[in-house]
Amino acid sequence: MALRFTFFFICQFVIVTAFSQPKKFNKIQRIIDEATRAGIPGVVICIKTPGDGEWRATSGFADVERSATMDENYVFATGSVGKMYNAVAAMKLVELGKFQLDDKVSLYLPVEIVSNIPHGEDITIRHLLGNTSGIYNYEFDPVLNELYLSGRLKLDTLSHLNVLRRYVFGKEATNFPGLEYHYSSTNFMLLAMIMDRVCPEGHTLFLRKNVIEANGFTNTYYRNTPERLVSHYGDINKDGILENLNMQTVETTNWFIGDDGIYATISDAGHFLESLMKGKIVATSSLDQMTKWNDKKKPDYGLGLMADKGFPYKFLIGHSGRGIGTTTDLFYFPNQNMTVAIFCNVGIRNSAEKFRKSYLKMRSRIVKQLFLF
Repeated sequence: MALRFTFFFICQFVIVTAFSQPKKFNKIQRIIDEATRAGIPGVVICIKTPGDGEWRATSGFADVERSATMDENYVFATGSVGKMYNAVAAMKLVELGKFQLDDKVSLYLPVEIVSNIPHGEDITIRHLLGNTSGIYNYEFDPVLNELYLSGRLKLDTLSHLNVLRRYVFGKEATNFPGLEYHYSSTNFMLLAMIMDRVCPEGHTLFLRKNVIEANGFTNTYYRNTPERLVSHYGDINKDGILENLNMQTVETTNWFIGDDGIYATISDAGHFLESLMKGKIVATSSLDQMTKWNDKKKPDYGLGLMADKGFPYKFLIGHSGRGIGTTTDLFYFPNQNMTVAIFCNVGIRNSAEKFRKSYLKMRSRIVKQLFLF
């Protein structure tokens, strides 16, 4: 899950040897160490620049209970970063002629779905990918959230269609399709359902084979639990004490379709985004479509990609993830040709304010080191 940022912001980074390490990286190491001393369980950061190469750093614990020190080879649940991977899968299907961006979703979705969402006959695949459909975000439903956060939501008994029936159908649209951007995970759930219709093997296997495996990402997984997975922590009762939420994080990551589901090491994720931005994963025509922003002056979103214009970095492209047990930021800065990511095994969504503040303070200080000093 992810929320719109005014991104004062993030980083992903790898480095070579201590003696060749720029001073700014030494300072960033101290920043993440301070964050883990202040209560964030573990942090992995990776930065790649033309001048300094790729730098990675870690701090804290991958597993607090076992005192397992964090290292860069641990795999994280990445939350809504999965939307970017599913968008790439969709563009691959466009390239294969399985559907077109401006096809109406009514060509692929059951009548029950199309007739129970506002303007269902007018919504296109492009609207889903760009979060401009106007469809209600199922993650906002208070009943669903209460069940989830109380541990009474049993996802193994809940189909995706029933999520739509219970928490989306009949909800008022935020806008007429194509007119406004409103972030909604429901869009990507529906996108996955459409991809299931046009892929004989289903979208899950298609994404694994044609997006992950075909590009050599051996430490990335979609909807299947990997080895060397960090333990994920959060504070859903907001009492200021972290609890182990690994079971819940794995359950939801494997259940989501389209809007989540990706596990990856920070290096794999960073290389994926960089390769995507440099035209190595989808055709140039597909990348051009993905980077047509909802608003040229104040961009929020393209097709499965977040964007932001801001000081001091000027422009960024990528995605973030916000779960109850994970926090991820993965962005490419075209003006600097820089890839930056931060992965934390703590959720700042639905947690005590102190954890959110600790993460944002750390991120802000990293940005200042990268772009101002």
